[in-house]
Amino acid sequence: MTHVLLHTLLDTLKTVPILFVVYLFIEWLEHRVDFVKFMNGKGARFGPLIGALVGCIPQCGFSAASASLYSGGMIGASTLIAVFLSTSDEAIPIMLSNLSDMDLVVWLILVKVAVAVAAGYLLKYTLFRSETLRVRTLGQHDCGHDHDHAGGECGCCSHHGSIFKSAVVHTLKITAFLAVTMFIINLVVEWIGEDNLEAVLLSGSVFQPILTALIGLIPGCATSVLLTQLLINGSISFGAAIAGLSAGTGFGYLVLFKECRNKKSAFKILVCTYLISVVAGMAIHLAML
Repeated sequence: MTHVLLHTLLDTLKTVPILFVVYLFIEWLEHRVDFVKFMNGKGARFGPLIGALVGCIPQCGFSAASASLYSGGMIGASTLIAVFLSTSDEAIPIMLSNLSDMDLVVWLILVKVAVAVAAGYLLKYTLFRSETLRVRTLGQHDCGHDHDHAGGECGCCSHHGSIFKSAVVHTLKITAFLAVTMFIINLVVEWIGEDNLEAVLLSGSVFQPILTALIGLIPGCATSVLLTQLLINGSISFGAAIAGLSAGTGFGYLVLFKECRNKKSAFKILVCTYLISVVAGMAIHLAML
């Protein structure tokens, strides 16, 4: 129990600084009409590319922060999926700690970014081609005034102190939600046991990415640690590791379903991320036979 509590606390605290900065950024952007125009215009074409590059930074907080940006209408679904696919959480630091895995780290980053960019642009011009961004007023209920933040500024909300307070409140709410949820998930994983998870994997099978991608859907940084150790130990193939680490988003899914009003859109994003991860993992597995 002590191990689970400590693990949950460390995982949650690591995301707090990034979440606070992003929420502060969101509060400021709510008053920027030019930003909405840019993201619907010239900036939209670079969304998946920027998302893939940001996602490959080894920090599980970026996927959660990106989910908040999507829920606020500031980035599109294809950009968020690109972030999710390129996210590796703790995989890269663990591999970097072992100098013999340097080539593996490079290939992992390159392949995941390539998959994220390709999938992001494919979805952008197919499944999500009709999507239009519009900033949702995340802080409207905090100020108590009925007005459109995207169309103008409210005196109380434009004040830096109010923006800072709103960001703090939002960060604390999400942090508490993540802590409770992650404690339950970590407790279940601890009860099942990592050895048992490894035992059920289809070693050497082309269908292994299906299972590792399912494991990747489990929220939290511990998932990436498990998948990385399985890869280093030779229990899963490189393709299966790509599938699992691409489907894994740290706290991304939790924040997405917590903040996104349209649960169908959130579920669509989760399904797209999972299916792309599986297809990419199986293709890589077959190519390396």
